[in-house]
Amino acid sequence: MSNIYDSMVSALREHWKANDNAYPQRFELTQVTLDSLAATRKLVNDTMNFKKGDGWEQEFLGVPLVLSTEGDAMIDKDGTRVPLIA
Repeated sequence: MSNIYDSMVSALREHWKANDNAYPQRFELTQVTLDSLAATRKLVNDTMNFKKGDGWEQEFLGVPLVLSTEGDAMIDKDGTRVPLIA
């Protein structure tokens, strides 16, 4: 997963701080990153015996996850593309 989880959490926290707790529009991830993130999240949840809600693989901490060919990024509330560093 190459630390994409931490990068996404960090970007989300910074967005909340800068935008009065507003959520960004979405996270855009490449297929490889999206698959890796989903596999790791599933493994952790299954190992800890946590229930996964319907559609869990389509959002991350309340932010929609979208497939992208442009690279991994967070799209902030104003539409600005913020690259994620993994």
